[in-house]
Amino acid sequence: MQIHQVIETYDQGSVDYDAILKRYWHIDREPLIASLQLKPGQTALDAAVGTGLNLPAYPEGVRVVGVDLSHKMMDEARKKRVSADITFKVSDLCNLDFPDNTFDAAASGYTLCVVNDPVGALAEILRVTKPGALIAILDYCKSQDPEIQKWQELISDAASQLGFPTGKIKWDALMDYDELIYNSKLTIEVLADDRTDSPNPFLCGCQLLLKNSKA
Repeated sequence: MQIHQVIETYDQGSVDYDAILKRYWHIDREPLIASLQLKPGQTALDAAVGTGLNLPAYPEGVRVVGVDLSHKMMDEARKKRVSADITFKVSDLCNLDFPDNTFDAAASGYTLCVVNDPVGALAEILRVTKPGALIAILDYCKSQDPEIQKWQELISDAASQLGFPTGKIKWDALMDYDELIYNSKLTIEVLADDRTDSPNPFLCGCQLLLKNSKA
């Protein structure tokens, strides 16, 4: 997926994005954000913030910087009712415009299955978060069941090129989180790795809690 095509798709689908996620991939974001154990005065990166589905879950007294490449997705995010102090910034997840060790924590929802270089994107998240920072990830992922993987292989081209629903959301139906978190040699400690395998190949997902283990 070329980056300009991804931006165009998500700009086009921004108004419908929340309804699509609610219908097909509705997951409560409260536990995801609660797992970061954020305290007042801390700063969290929401990468990529999209329409801000994570934002209402952040606690009061926390500063959140939401980054995304789609202006229109962030326009939808600004409509959310939130308790935390939220700011928005246009930024490429694979080339974040922040100094090293800026953030106390980070969260990512249905993001790494969209970027062309998920290892590079996670490496950037690790760079801009502090040693020991918690990173919470919710995402679509490749099934661990070889039979379900066959169906994911069949839908892979359509999901990445045409999108599902068509023209609204584009993603990698073979996003390999085993490769990303266990074989990439990134400086992470896996604290939780919860997978959802489903006979429906569209519904395979994961929730991860990582710890930045850089020195």
